[in-house]
Amino acid sequence: MTNIQEGDEIWIVVIDNDQNIDCDIRDKMSPDLKIMDPKTGAYIVWNANADFDPEDILDDDDYLEETGADTGVFVSVRAFQVGTRENFDVEREHAHVVDRPVAGVVDDFRWGGYMYIDENTADAVLFADDLSYFRVGPLDSAGYIALNALADLPSEWAAEAIDPVGAYLIGRFENMDTLVGLYQDPNDATDVAVGLMKIIDTEATISWDQEIYKDANGSASITVVDPDENLNCNEVEWVPVFILVNPGSWNVNDGGVDVNSFCGLLQHGGRNNVNTEFGSPIRWYNIYEERYIFYPVADNVTIFDTVDSPGLVKVTFYAQETGVNTGVFQLNLNQILRDLGFNDLYVRDVLVAYYLDPNDSDDFKLATAYIEERQHSITSFTDANRADKDLYWIGRDPVYVQVIDANANVDPCCPEQVLVHVCDPHGEDDSEWLMLDETSSNSPVFFTFAGTQLWPVWDALGVGVAGSIGGFQLQVDNWKIEAFNEDDIYARYNDVYYVTDDDGIAGLGDIDTDTAYPPEISRIRVANDVSFDVMSIADTQVYNGSSVNMWFLDRQGNRVSGYVNSDCVFIEVLDPDQDEDQYRRERIDAYWDGGQNRPFGPVANNTWNCGPDGTAGHVFNDLLGHTTIFGENHWVKVYVLNPRSGYWASVDLLETGVATGDFVSVICIDLTSVYECVPQLGVLPGDTIVAFYQDPSNHSDSAMISIKVGIGGGGTPPSQQSTTMFVDAAGNEVANYTDADMVYVKVIDPSHAGATLLASAVEIDGVEYDVTATGADTFQTAGLDLQLIAGEQLTATYVDPTDLTDTSADTITVIASVLVVDSFYAGPNPFDAEVTFGFNGAGVASQMTVVIYDLAGGVVYETTQTDVSEITWDG
Repeated sequence: MTNIQEGDEIWIVVIDNDQNIDCDIRDKMSPDLKIMDPKTGAYIVWNANADFDPEDILDDDDYLEETGADTGVFVSVRAFQVGTRENFDVEREHAHVVDRPVAGVVDDFRWGGYMYIDENTADAVLFADDLSYFRVGPLDSAGYIALNALADLPSEWAAEAIDPVGAYLIGRFENMDTLVGLYQDPNDATDVAVGLMKIIDTEATISWDQEIYKDANGSASITVVDPDENLNCNEVEWVPVFILVNPGSWNVNDGGVDVNSFCGLLQHGGRNNVNTEFGSPIRWYNIYEERYIFYPVADNVTIFDTVDSPGLVKVTFYAQETGVNTGVFQLNLNQILRDLGFNDLYVRDVLVAYYLDPNDSDDFKLATAYIEERQHSITSFTDANRADKDLYWIGRDPVYVQVIDANANVDPCCPEQVLVHVCDPHGEDDSEWLMLDETSSNSPVFFTFAGTQLWPVWDALGVGVAGSIGGFQLQVDNWKIEAFNEDDIYARYNDVYYVTDDDGIAGLGDIDTDTAYPPEISRIRVANDVSFDVMSIADTQVYNGSSVNMWFLDRQGNRVSGYVNSDCVFIEVLDPDQDEDQYRRERIDAYWDGGQNRPFGPVANNTWNCGPDGTAGHVFNDLLGHTTIFGENHWVKVYVLNPRSGYWASVDLLETGVATGDFVSVICIDLTSVYECVPQLGVLPGDTIVAFYQDPSNHSDSAMISIKVGIGGGGTPPSQQSTTMFVDAAGNEVANYTDADMVYVKVIDPSHAGATLLASAVEIDGVEYDVTATGADTFQTAGLDLQLIAGEQLTATYVDPTDLTDTSADTITVIASVLVVDSFYAGPNPFDAEVTFGFNGAGVASQMTVVIYDLAGGVVYETTQTDVSEITWDG
């Protein structure tokens, strides 16, 4: 199982034949085993017992048991549920969690609350660039959450009247996250296995049951389809839906009105039903809270007629799953006016339903509906030629926005301008106000003639804006859009006038949210003319749930798997969405976030000075690495690690060419060296080496690979030995060639799986030939015209270019291409044991038949054989 739905239960399976100690019983073991989420920090609750006794198992022992006597296949004795909800019975308590603690204690997974927030410690500017655990209580002596710390639930943190009882807020898994599993043989520290799983991610949809409602007194329903929110096939679940009317058509900070848009609601948090501000942004842990905002009921460029006289109106609603296992959620409004909190709505008012996946904030959708009629502006994301566009690549595609609104063409003599709000609802992401120019002096079309740059939130080179950590470069109100891969971004246009001073148009693009954020509206043209468009950011995954586009390379640059016989290794990562500038080769820094790969990155507790300098281990587990060989002092993001020794090395990745999206480490990491004091990983024969990568522009995209090291006199491992054979042009093995044939040599070498060419690897009669890839680990020469002579023998020898101990060969006989028969013979005659029937001449018969009769004419023996020159009968 490599793809799982959040909420699934998994069993852990390990195949380790050398742990099949007694072939007559089902063996048991309690090894060092872990499953972790590199993005959120979720970590398995696995109680390994170093003194495990199969005959005296303790109550809290976690262990693996063989599936049968003599199988070598081991399965965990209990299942582990990968995520759940806090409470399936209460809408407000539907937040996703890695596990539901009972009295603060979890038994499947812990932690899961690591995220980039502004702790205002490492920098003086309010950047969301500090990777920290959100809402953490008392820490252990090392400054981290203790493995046995108690956990609190999101609803308990959100309710101010309830004091949290534990040390930290229980976290969650996120859709599309990669889960990494590690296993170490309890009897062989060099034997480490890596496993990967992907949490599935589905794109949601949202829709009203009608586009236009004849009036606001009728009923309405909203449908959300989001299968990855169906965590439990036996429960009816809920998702939050937000509804705003004519968003963006009034001013904020006027008479206590502090929110006028969905983007503003996410940032501000809104209020509860008794007018208390939440005071914090909307995130996964509080998205299910019921929220209200103030609509203006006095003149604020527009007025709303709300049921609540001060204008406090509910904006959060819960859509209920239509069945226990559908992934389809429906919100029913029995009467639009009453249920949305209004006494009156007007012709052409716009009802906007927003859906932000409560466990995946890059999955955002909206839908609009209208009262009585639709005669509104049109807003579109486009390319430079104004063709509609809904998918953009970071770095490659500038963003253009077009608005069609005849009302905004007020002066037919002069070109005018309008503003569009562009918002990325993904957590810490961007919000910009863009200026659009009229395409001519008398046109209803407005366009951003200068494309807006689309940048990543984290610069892969690790160079961010001044005052930030690492490559963090998100700044709101800078007329650039910073986003993550896979994000959904929306544009909103309101048919209004804005003031022209620093509180309006003059204050835009100044990286200052104290001016014109949002810009002040001076008056309206059409209060309820609001239009939208949504676009998405392209994404590729290094690990997609079925394959890993990441490899070890030997010193010659050949991809290797299984075992490597090389003195050093490179790392290759194929990640096309990191090709963010198609006019230059790019580089991914090992410390692109400033060295914050907590909690599972390797740590620099010891340095390497011709050997380890110190004995301190990793904070949580020594398998994760504790000794840097290059002298770094941070938690690295891209690295190579020897889990047995704990030695690790950071690696920067350089694109192999312009616009390839293929990245290779800039150095070859020494596995062993004949030179004194060369930094290396402390490798022993049989060690497992692992490499880790996390995409700077999509933190759910992580991958880890492993390889075994074969060094010294052990020779080539059996599973990696080569095979050589003579074949025809199609690659089929042949028994012989004729003197008119072309010669082809095929080599199968698993140690070079993924390589494209093995140069000068095959030798025939002292001449070397290249072999090129025809399959994953299969290579073949081109057709060779060797001027064959009938009767001679031909031998081809292959030598592995990176392992000279791995050789293989094949020998074949050359026969005549023309059959010449001078006479037939049978001999010896008489015979004691066998007799041979053949012919004198040249060549090989394509078909030869021998029939033997007795004196009465009965058939004693009959045979027909192909491609032979003689047939032997044993009598």
